[in-house]
Amino acid sequence: MHTASTSLSRIAGLVGLGAALSLTVSLSVAADAPTNGDAFPTYESYIKVTGQTAWISGDDASYAARQSTPTWGSFGIEDFNFTKDLSDATTLTVNGHALEGTDDYLATLKIDETNVGSFDMGYKRFRTFYDGVGGFFPETDRLYRLTGEQLHVDRGTFWVGATYAKPDQPVFTFSYKDDVRTGSKDSTEWAPVVNPLVTVVKNALVGNALPANAVYINPNTQILDEHHRSVEAGVTAKIGRTTETFKFTYDWVNNVDSRDYIKYPNSLGVLADPTVEVTDDLESRISNSLRLLDQTETTINDKLAVDVGLMYTHQNSTNGGTWLTPTYAAVPNAVYVAETAAAIYGTSTLYDYTGNIFLKYTPIKDLTADLGFRDESNGVGSSGGFMNTTLATGAKTVALTNINTNYELTYSHFLDHTETPELSLEYTGIRSLSLYGTFDDCIDRGTQHWVNPYIATTVTGAGVTTNTATPIGSVFFQDANQDYEDLKVGANWNASSMFTVRAEVYRKDHQNRFVGSDDIIGTGSYGGLFVTGYTFTGVKLSIIFKPFAQLSFNTRYQPQYGDMSVTAAIPNGGLGSEITSGKARGQMLSETVNWTPVSQFYVQGNVNLVYSYLQTGWPVVVVSAVTNIASPVNNADNNYVTGSALCGFVLDKQTDAQLQWAFQRADNYNPQVAQGGQPYGSSFEESNVTVGLKHKFSDRLIGEGRVGYLRWTDPTAGGFTNYNGPLAYVSLTYSL
Repeated sequence: MHTASTSLSRIAGLVGLGAALSLTVSLSVAADAPTNGDAFPTYESYIKVTGQTAWISGDDASYAARQSTPTWGSFGIEDFNFTKDLSDATTLTVNGHALEGTDDYLATLKIDETNVGSFDMGYKRFRTFYDGVGGFFPETDRLYRLTGEQLHVDRGTFWVGATYAKPDQPVFTFSYKDDVRTGSKDSTEWAPVVNPLVTVVKNALVGNALPANAVYINPNTQILDEHHRSVEAGVTAKIGRTTETFKFTYDWVNNVDSRDYIKYPNSLGVLADPTVEVTDDLESRISNSLRLLDQTETTINDKLAVDVGLMYTHQNSTNGGTWLTPTYAAVPNAVYVAETAAAIYGTSTLYDYTGNIFLKYTPIKDLTADLGFRDESNGVGSSGGFMNTTLATGAKTVALTNINTNYELTYSHFLDHTETPELSLEYTGIRSLSLYGTFDDCIDRGTQHWVNPYIATTVTGAGVTTNTATPIGSVFFQDANQDYEDLKVGANWNASSMFTVRAEVYRKDHQNRFVGSDDIIGTGSYGGLFVTGYTFTGVKLSIIFKPFAQLSFNTRYQPQYGDMSVTAAIPNGGLGSEITSGKARGQMLSETVNWTPVSQFYVQGNVNLVYSYLQTGWPVVVVSAVTNIASPVNNADNNYVTGSALCGFVLDKQTDAQLQWAFQRADNYNPQVAQGGQPYGSSFEESNVTVGLKHKFSDRLIGEGRVGYLRWTDPTAGGFTNYNGPLAYVSLTYSL
């Protein structure tokens, strides 16, 4: 929907841009332009002012999220760079940009002093747009939207840094960085919606036949208020053949995030499910961390070099928050605001010790071997608690006297020890051919001990207090072992100036194994076994064929195959049986063609074809105890095609023209699944075409302009987020 304010913003933006462009043109006419025979000179100091807008029919919020700009557009300084020598040894560089509409700002200043060092500082800010929609139900052609559909998040950073580097002396560095992230976005954690096709009798949900009283999805808003600061200081010194580097880093994090949603919106008059706005999952996090790093690089001789690194990290954090959830109680047929987890508090401490050593060995001229070993030990200890409220058993009303308050405690302690040997080889002794290979094995052995939240104290609405000891079934001990093996072998063959081949084969074999400790009799993890893992094998093949100097083909092919598995055994023992839980298959083929028949004309084309799917072990959606929906929901598809074409040519000595087209399409959405589950899988089609001109008005002034048309369709959202329309862009670049 286009409002009057939007139209006024567009007009104001174009008027402001026109004034800026007029000023730039007048400056260029008044200035003494230097003589330059190049059609489009490269400026060292310049300012570029731009403006763009679109005339969109359809969903404005969808356009803003896809194109990273509001429909009315943006205008301002797209690029600014100023370089000046303050003296023979001192250079000042200032650059930045400022675009209204996208709220994209940058300002940096840097001073370089030859043989002394440098100083720099700056600030940047940019906006990311989001579209607050979700929960499309194809059976009734219904889309659920957030109250404020057009969402955005602003990210800002201020930094300052300095380097002191005099010849033949240690190099000192210092930096300070302050990051802020604020705003709101649609969340992947969606709120419940009653199935629009459920059976309702006397304002209550009844039955479980098709359509079942299943819960569908409604989008919620994630509200962000995050602040992260860090300071780093370091020194690097070279003594003989050894270079020593020491760095100190300290971080502060202060975040307060939450999610808001409308629970059960417009649920067709179901009394038990009122439309109510909920602030759920309010989370706060305060964290401080210290990191010390020492790196030593020593060249022993022409054949051997050694790198040794040590790092220590210590982090403390405090968490808090509240989860409130309106909950329906069947007996009183009413809703009360349940405190799912209120007054949350938690503290945790992490420490990490890491050491590594790498040997770079060149036994013969054309063979290089890198052998490394990394050792890391860390531990995390945490404790905390929260309270929740429940309705007393058999309560016929939701009065406060029927609400019980439970105070629950939790504790955890994790230890990990990881060893990672690494080996890489490269051989270049064969003419026009280089061979390489790498292997690493991450071996993680850990122990985990935790206490699930348990009710330590219960206070009834009538004030009766009950204390509870920790149930043995809430105490867990287990070993957590991870083994990750990665292997890669490849070759680069420069057969001739016409033909180049790059080929690589890789394999990833990862396993996560969790075993309950048998020696802790009676605990919840006694004898339990749970193993997850996957194995992937793939190929990367690239061929560059250049039959003529003016024509080249770049072909890339990447197949990948893999299986995922789960092994589990019940707590009373046994090794369990491995089950293939998923099969992943993928094929990617792309082609890029560059053709420049004459210096005044060039063409580039690109196409990417991707076929990828994940076949799960559950090809049936269960609707009820007696009704199933069979395939086609057994695969999670991610197939798509993209293409683009670019054509540029010279109109005259001062003017270039350019035509550009882009297209992408996916067709993985299956609305039939909505009868018994969530129809995941994206389908869309996007295309755009633009025509542009670039003209040199003088040796100090270059202008650019583009007009185009774009189109977006999205069956996944029922077409409610479609948009299309023309757009325009204009800019002037002036040499300072």
